[in-house]
Amino acid sequence: MGRTVVVSFEGENVRVVYATLKGNGIVVDDALILKDEQFDDFLQKEKTKEFIVVYDFKNFYQDIIPIPPVKNRYVKNLIESEIKKRAPDFKDFSFIYFLHGEKVIENRRMKEIFIFAVKNENLKDIINRFINKGKVIKTLYPSVFSVTGLLQSTEEPLLCISEVGQNKNLFLLKDGRIQFIRTAQSFETGINDFDIQNINMTVNYCRQTLRLNPSSIMLLGSLCRAYNARMDTLIPVACLSQPPNVSALKEVFLDFIVPISAFFRHKNINIITSEYKDFYLIRTMLLYSIILLSSLSVIGLGYIGFKIKGISDTKSTLRNIKNEIPDIEESLSIYRQQKSKLQQYMPFVTFINNVNSAPDIQRLLVMLSGLNINNIKIDSLAATVSDNSSKVEIKGTIETGSYADMQASYQNFIDSIRRLKGMNITGQGLELKDKRFRVEVSYKEE
Repeated sequence: MGRTVVVSFEGENVRVVYATLKGNGIVVDDALILKDEQFDDFLQKEKTKEFIVVYDFKNFYQDIIPIPPVKNRYVKNLIESEIKKRAPDFKDFSFIYFLHGEKVIENRRMKEIFIFAVKNENLKDIINRFINKGKVIKTLYPSVFSVTGLLQSTEEPLLCISEVGQNKNLFLLKDGRIQFIRTAQSFETGINDFDIQNINMTVNYCRQTLRLNPSSIMLLGSLCRAYNARMDTLIPVACLSQPPNVSALKEVFLDFIVPISAFFRHKNINIITSEYKDFYLIRTMLLYSIILLSSLSVIGLGYIGFKIKGISDTKSTLRNIKNEIPDIEESLSIYRQQKSKLQQYMPFVTFINNVNSAPDIQRLLVMLSGLNINNIKIDSLAATVSDNSSKVEIKGTIETGSYADMQASYQNFIDSIRRLKGMNITGQGLELKDKRFRVEVSYKEE
């Protein structure tokens, strides 16, 4: 299989790992560390188009919330509503969630859900860095959730510690699921007495508040190599060993444990925005469509070539007949019939030429991703291709309170379309009553 690239944003540094997937493991081909300000130049020069991204979020919301037992299609909406109630400053956000357990509250059996939410403005800052360089993010993992891919699932609670810069991420793991996350500041890399105090405080919090008693502490990455503490921990300490399915130098594994962990399959921890997920899905479908059309074109051209050869052979036969018999009218009649059959395939040739001359839809979608969508929610986007232009119908909802704000947001959205090169608005409509709008756009490459 081809090489996969993982980019991990860790404080002021960006760690990049190139690896080849091999069975259930990976072979690390290369690894490098960049300063954050160097990353844009790296993206500009890098030939890889798609990336797995890991990010250490500093501003996030975590909680364990109860919800009633409902059908799966309602769970996400219930969780989103509950987050807005508990965290008023989280208005536009994306989140991941896991079943934590069940609990009886006021004689009702409730599901307890662990949630982790991040504001979309923070996610869009990350996404735009890649879009601006013509790159694509396949998945975006929070760093704490990514490293769990290297840990064995245990029934006994396990307090895990990873390092990002000088700070430490402490998270409690039970049955392979995160129960609690804490980011602790530190004065230096590695483990010192100050870090031991934070670790012991976290152990007591787990015991007293969460009613979970960690069996041991698991140090990840280079923390064991830089263990300089004299104080004792309340529970035993262990270090994560390099698993056999990771083929890399030991130093590389320890220093790049976060991006290396992202190569292993993770379920339900992609926190990318729903809008970008839709964009990635459309892009993937378009790529497969292009491959299919290219295959059909080759088959069609081969078939036409075969028919043309057959007609050429027929013409050669007619010439021989013309030389052998005095009456040529019958032979000419056969030739006209074969020529008529050839004309039946000309529409297919014309179709192939039209497909190859159609505008670049991928470029159009990338342009649309830069629209001003403040207070705008895109519900659907339908694109059709003609001979030399594309038509796009955008339908959506305006998420504002007053009619004035609604009109202003809609006008800003329309103006941002008009500013795009090659775009021409051919139709539009705004329903004030239900806050829905429709915009028809014609796009022609210039």
